[in-house]
Amino acid sequence: MESDDATATLSVRELEALRGAAVWYAKYHASDIEAGAGDGSAYAVAEREEYLELLAALRKLGVALRLPDSLSQAA
Repeated sequence: MESDDATATLSVRELEALRGAAVWYAKYHASDIEAGAGDGSAYAVAEREEYLELLAALRKLGVALRLPDSLSQAA
């Protein structure tokens, strides 16, 4: 991914659409991430890390989503 601020080129509506898609994705996959919380495989760990990064990015955009209980206990 490029290091420059690509979001600066987005219109307000484009940024809102991107935020909305990310929120939908996070909510849709929350149960899958939570179900695999105890899986120690490299794939499952990478999926959890990516999901947590998505939630962190959404918080920076002003969207606070609930962290699945099984992930908050592990954090």
